[in-house]
Amino acid sequence: MAPRRLHGPTKLIIDFDGTLTVNDTMAILGRLPNNPPISWRETSEAYMRDYQVFKDTPYPWKNYDEEEYSGWLASRKWVEQRSAQRVQDAGFFRGVTRQDVHGIVVAALDDGSLLLRDGWLDLFELFVTGQEEEQPTSASSISIISVNWSESFIRRALWQAAQRSSHAYKAAICHYIDRMEIYANEIEGLDTPEGSSGVVCRESGQDIRTSDDKLGYMPDTSSAPVDGSSSLIVYLGDSSTDFDCLLTAHVGVWVSDVSFEQHQQAFKETFKPFNGFVPEPLSNESITTDMICWSPDLHQVLNLLTKPR
Repeated sequence: MAPRRLHGPTKLIIDFDGTLTVNDTMAILGRLPNNPPISWRETSEAYMRDYQVFKDTPYPWKNYDEEEYSGWLASRKWVEQRSAQRVQDAGFFRGVTRQDVHGIVVAALDDGSLLLRDGWLDLFELFVTGQEEEQPTSASSISIISVNWSESFIRRALWQAAQRSSHAYKAAICHYIDRMEIYANEIEGLDTPEGSSGVVCRESGQDIRTSDDKLGYMPDTSSAPVDGSSSLIVYLGDSSTDFDCLLTAHVGVWVSDVSFEQHQQAFKETFKPFNGFVPEPLSNESITTDMICWSPDLHQVLNLLTKPR
């Protein structure tokens, strides 16, 4: 069977947790150290206490529109940064190695706690067939922007899941994953003989913790794709940390595996207290820019990228 092809130059940017994966994977990272100085449960409970303080703190809402909601999301950064600093100060990941990361990926795939969404390999196939020797920086590429704490974990999770598959293009997909751009946080020192230093906070504002942070890694969308002269920028995300990227992309796709009847209410709950648009389902119509749509799965995204524009 002939491979499906992109209908035009496309840069597909995807969130990882909850978008490429079925569930959030942060708790899997909590299994990395054998004898952590604090439990992952303790760090999670401390995070939730801070998050509750954030939610209870008054914010100068007026219209509950896109601009105000983006500002409110950005103001949450102290919660995320404090959580990372707490884990760093405790030395939670100290001594962890890259082999440990590889080990928990295998274990999580085995026990089902790490599960990739159905259709993800077919999406990647669109970007590897016919360009196996090209760098993934051409007019068409897939990249990931994530608030996950380990870029190495994301890359290995994708590689290992592809390697285990029976997909016809798995070798090319694995090769692509090795080279693709993944923007995420990282556990410092995984490749050193003594293992990680335990540092998870980078200097110079490079940490990716919020929707606004993720926006800084988006490609330029100022040029609208006309007649294939420039790339169509498509972003896939599932949560509030994807809000700014969904808005900025030429086509933003909110991925949530709910029914048609549930999707409007689910969107309002996910992006509460935002009170603006509600995305329409992905359509069979030709793609237009400045679209924000809802898709229950990745198969509809595949159809979106392979149909005429």
